[in-house]
Amino acid sequence: MSGNEQPMMTSREPEPTPHRALLEAAVAAEFPYPAGRFAGRGIVICGGGVKYFPCAWVCVKMLRHLGCALPIEVWHLGEGEMDGAMAALLAPLRVELVDGCEVRKQYPVRNLGGWELKAFALVHSRFSEVLLLDADNVPVRDPADLFDAPEYRETGAVFWPDFGRLEEDRPIWALTGVAYRDEPEFESGQILVDKARCWRALQVAMHLNEYSDFYYDHIHGDKETFHLAWRKLGQDYSMPAREIHALEATMCQHDFRGERVFQHRNFDKWNPWLGNRRVDGFLHEEQCLAFCAELAARWDPTPAGVGRFRAEQKSATEQAAAARIIDRRLDYHRVGYDRRPMRLRADGRVGEGAAGNEQYWDLRAADCGKVVLEIFSDSEVTMRLEPNGHDIWRGHWLRHECMPIELTPLADEQDCTREVLREGAGE
Repeated sequence: MSGNEQPMMTSREPEPTPHRALLEAAVAAEFPYPAGRFAGRGIVICGGGVKYFPCAWVCVKMLRHLGCALPIEVWHLGEGEMDGAMAALLAPLRVELVDGCEVRKQYPVRNLGGWELKAFALVHSRFSEVLLLDADNVPVRDPADLFDAPEYRETGAVFWPDFGRLEEDRPIWALTGVAYRDEPEFESGQILVDKARCWRALQVAMHLNEYSDFYYDHIHGDKETFHLAWRKLGQDYSMPAREIHALEATMCQHDFRGERVFQHRNFDKWNPWLGNRRVDGFLHEEQCLAFCAELAARWDPTPAGVGRFRAEQKSATEQAAAARIIDRRLDYHRVGYDRRPMRLRADGRVGEGAAGNEQYWDLRAADCGKVVLEIFSDSEVTMRLEPNGHDIWRGHWLRHECMPIELTPLADEQDCTREVLREGAGE
C-alpha cells in the first residue's frame, strides 16, 4: 500500500491545538538513523507482570517449539513486572530481558505505560529489523520467513488490518493533519519493520504515544499511532490482502499468500490457574494449554496489592474460620444479578467459579473477634464479606455496582475440609 496514493480529501480544517504544533515540530525534526547502534533481525515482545507474563511465556515457548531460531527480547517495566523467578523461567529459552525503565534513563520519554512500551521497544530494541508481537499472540509457524517476503523487502514495513476503519468524521484526522483515507485501521498485535528505512515514521509514532494522554482519547491505544505516523510522512507500507479470520476471542492474521500465521488471543489471555476456554479452530491449542500447565507447576505468584490465604501465616481463629469454607462447594450469589458455584482452594486461589474479579481470596481477623473474607481480582480487592450465622457470609462488592453478595454452602455438598489446612501449608 503506497504512501503516494491520492488520499480522499475532506473539507474539515485542522483544529489549532498545542498538540498539533508539537506534532508538526516532530515531523519537521531531524532524526538521523544511528548507524551502528542496531543489527540483525529479531522478535520483540512486551510481556511483564502477572497478567501478561503467562501470555509471553506461551508465545516464546511456541516460537521455540516451532523451530524459530530468531533472537527474542522480552520488554517489561521494572522489577515489579519481571522478578528473578520469571527471568529464570525464560533463561533456557534464549530470551534477553529488557527493562524499559532502565532504557528510559538513557532515552527519556514523556509517557511509558503498557501500550506506549510497544513503540518504545520497537525504536530501542537492539535489532535493525524487528517483528513486534503482542504477548497474547500465538504464531502457528515459524514467522522468520516474513523478513524475506517480497512485499516487506519492497516497503520495509508490514502492518496487518484490523476489523474497522477510521470514519471520515473522526476528529483524529484534523488533529493530526492527515488527510482522510478509506482504508483499514492497523491491528498492532504484530508489526514488521526495517528501522533504517522507517526511522522517521517510528519517531513520529513514538511522539504520538508519548502524548498518549491526548491521542488515546481519540483512537484505541497504540495501533493507529503507527497508521497515522506512516500516512503523515507519506511512508510506504505493505499489508496482506486477506482480512482477519475471527475465532472466538481470537483474531487470525495471514501472510501474503493468505495462509494463517498469527492467532491474536486478545479476549481470552492465557491464565494457567483459571484455565482458558476452548476455541474451535484455534491451531496448536493443546500445546498452548500444555505450556500453561507447565507454567502453573513451576510458578505460583501473588500479584502486588492482592491478599492470598496462606494457612501457615494464620492464627488458630483464622484457620478455624477458613476450615469451614475451604474446598466446599459454595453458592456465590450476586444478589439481584446472578449466582454460580464457587470453591475457595487451600492455596488462596479461587477454583471453580473463578472469573476476572474473583481470582484470589484471603481471610483475616478483624475488630471484636470477627473475621473478614476478601476476594480479589489480579490487582485489588473486589469484595468483603463477614459471617452471618454459622456458614453464611454476607457483604458487597467494593467496585462497579457495589452489589450485595451472599456466600453459602450448597445443600448437597459434602464437607471436604478434612486436612486441607495441612495440605495448604505444604505439610
